[in-house]
Amino acid sequence: MSRTLKSTPLSLSSSSPFYSKTYAAPHPTLSFKLRESKSAHTNITNKSPLYSTKRFTSPQNMLHNSSSSSTRQNRWTLHGKTALVTGGTRGIGRAIVEELVGFGARVHTCCRNGSELDKCLEDWNDIWSGGMISGSVCDVSVGAQRQELMETVSLIFGGKLNILVNNVGTNIRKPTVEFTPEEFSTLMTTNFESAFHISQLAYPLLKTSGEGSVVFTSSVSGFVSLKSMSVHGATKGAINQLTKNLACEWAKDNIRSNAVAPWYIKTSMVEQVLSNKSYLEEVYDRTPLRRLGEATEVSALVAFLCLPASSYITGQIICIDGGMSVNGFFPSHGDLSAKRDFTTLLISKGKEVGEEKEQMAQADCNSSRDKRWLLHGMTALVTGGSKGLGHAVVEELAGLGATVHTCARTESVLDECLQQWKMKGFKVTGSVCDVTSETERQKLMSTVSSQFDGKLNILVNNVGTLYYQKTTDVTSKDISLYLNTNFVSAYHLCQLAHPLLKNSGAGNIVFMSSVAGVVSVSVSLYGATKGAINQLTKNLACEWAKDNIRTNSVAPWLIKTPLVERDLENEMFLKAVESRTPMGRLEQPDEMSSLVAFLCMPAASYIPGQVICVDGGFTVNDLNLNQFVRDLNFLLLPYPGCIMENLLDPLTSLYQNNII
Repeated sequence: MSRTLKSTPLSLSSSSPFYSKTYAAPHPTLSFKLRESKSAHTNITNKSPLYSTKRFTSPQNMLHNSSSSSTRQNRWTLHGKTALVTGGTRGIGRAIVEELVGFGARVHTCCRNGSELDKCLEDWNDIWSGGMISGSVCDVSVGAQRQELMETVSLIFGGKLNILVNNVGTNIRKPTVEFTPEEFSTLMTTNFESAFHISQLAYPLLKTSGEGSVVFTSSVSGFVSLKSMSVHGATKGAINQLTKNLACEWAKDNIRSNAVAPWYIKTSMVEQVLSNKSYLEEVYDRTPLRRLGEATEVSALVAFLCLPASSYITGQIICIDGGMSVNGFFPSHGDLSAKRDFTTLLISKGKEVGEEKEQMAQADCNSSRDKRWLLHGMTALVTGGSKGLGHAVVEELAGLGATVHTCARTESVLDECLQQWKMKGFKVTGSVCDVTSETERQKLMSTVSSQFDGKLNILVNNVGTLYYQKTTDVTSKDISLYLNTNFVSAYHLCQLAHPLLKNSGAGNIVFMSSVAGVVSVSVSLYGATKGAINQLTKNLACEWAKDNIRTNSVAPWLIKTPLVERDLENEMFLKAVESRTPMGRLEQPDEMSSLVAFLCMPAASYIPGQVICVDGGFTVNDLNLNQFVRDLNFLLLPYPGCIMENLLDPLTSLYQNNII
């Protein structure tokens, strides 16, 4: 392969194991010798709604026009970003390519089949001009081809890459004892080794870009046992752990790493197994949302994880599974025969229903994609919205088009916020309410019902309290205060909001949890209340799925808000927090509010029951020796009698022997 600068065409030898092809060269200083398609026509007409020639109006261009909209637009766009998506010509991969380009990214993709790639590139060129998408023929299970792929990507994008989506995967369904060494090797090489190696090769490009994002396509099989999928599950378990390791190891280079873990998605890869009607019935029965996922529902999550809006999310594996992975034992309390009849109807009409939904999803490529990423016409209640995280959530939802009602205990503070929001053009109203009072909660929900005509799309349970105490110092009064504020109020508000959420036809509940509900951070009582919230999230996701109500939690680490501002004045405490956080900084409120907003969007319609940490990698961070010694050294600075050198040798020995 020869490399040339300026406008000199790049020549690829005929012996090259793959070729590169693009339309209207995507980089201003490079152009490529095009490989002619085998056919001048595709089997998809220009009249197809999926391949509408109308220019896609990206969601960020439809955000609320306010004084703060420019900042918000910058967080919800991928303009100027570059991306590599492996396996991007069909199924989930194709949806990801189109989602990223729709947000303004320039994308390179690859697949093994040259004619299939040709058709996709021609179809895409009908929609997006200016060389937004290029492609290579590449078998990522072959090491040499992976290296050549990355050389091409580096050349096309000038040695920089913002986004890497490791999407390629395959499956062989067999009982564990029947796997041959060859089959085992095939799955391990395709599903794990290729992603590991491509990530290695992409690292310098991601680092050079200044802000890199790696997203792995994992699977629920990496969390729960699925029939005849032991090897597939092992490869995805490996991917999940790699996701966490890279999140910590590469955070210093401003590279984030996350994974999406789908359940059954309507793609060609699962057509054969789902043709078995009895098996399909089991899938529906196991899935609280009672349907299969769409490829665009996965691609939306991938795109969000690549947006600046998700800049503090790293090391997370997010299941997009209709609630399957959090569904335990939830028997039907109705007529079992009726349940079977309903499922039989779903199966018998499966193809018809699936095609209808596919047509609806693709009926207008230009408008439907926009609608998935906006909240226009939706109503929302955000508790505690006058300051901190709640304030940021109100502004995020209102900025994306929602009509919001919020509450606060202090009337003067609430009035000041309402005046500011009015000046920004947001549709926000408010009530004075102490949500720890049962009577005031009931009054609040009555007001919301009256204002929104008995319908509510979004409930954000944001109110909470925190102060530091040793477990042995906690009193019964403390327990009552914490439970009532952090858990009981949220539980009761959900009960009161249920009929309104159900009446809306598409309800969303988001709880404000905490990393303290996931790992120990020396606040046992607070952590217990957040653990209760996390489990309630999963229970409601399964119980209320039948009413088309989704429930999720977001779990922040320390954020610069009034709740913790006094603690952050302690320089020693602040440095310890930053040292323990792979991204090395505190979170900003809008880095949390953007996830809350995404979870309320139609784009997140197959994500219920998830507890997502927005913590800069804190909850997945290991005990790193250098970091441990730095922390210890810092904490011992006030004690000059402590000699750090005396501690290093035994610490090193413990580390080398895997004791710490």
